[in-house]
Amino acid sequence: MDITEISDDSKRLLILIDHFSEPAHTREDREIWIKKIPLAALINRGVRKGTFKDYDTAPTLVDYKGTTRFANISKEGEDDVADMREMGLVERLKLATSHHIYVSAYRITPAGKDTVKDFEKKHHAAISNMLACKECGGEVDIEARDDAPYLICKECGTDEKVDIFDIDEVPYVSRPNFTEIWLPLD
Repeated sequence: MDITEISDDSKRLLILIDHFSEPAHTREDREIWIKKIPLAALINRGVRKGTFKDYDTAPTLVDYKGTTRFANISKEGEDDVADMREMGLVERLKLATSHHIYVSAYRITPAGKDTVKDFEKKHHAAISNMLACKECGGEVDIEARDDAPYLICKECGTDEKVDIFDIDEVPYVSRPNFTEIWLPLD
């Protein structure tokens, strides 16, 4: 995939990763990475709010805080992150927990930061609206708590649970379909 072929959803996803990560520019600088589940939670929030138009979510087993749970994950979002890694816009870091469980974290690259600057203002505005505090409209940060990721307002301190682990019940109707099986006669 070429940078000129990036979809609107991919642009918004790269802006989202840029918002929550930062590469180091000098040896003294601190790098900031966003872990996979908080990123997936933010993508889920964007899907529910209509920020990501062509993404959807489906229940998927994930490891979170030492337990395996179902979470609403966007495969389109995961694919776009992988594509952006191939283009050199995003980097991945594999971390091991104290219980030897591997966790991925993502960070925008300097090339990714340069690319984000060229995106239309409407994409930046869409991500800003998605991340605005529900009480005061201020900027939020994400925090992984024991039960789920939460958005924490940097200005008023309001916290909002991101419902990535609340799996929707999808109603469906099924009926048995018995096909005729022809067995040879004895």
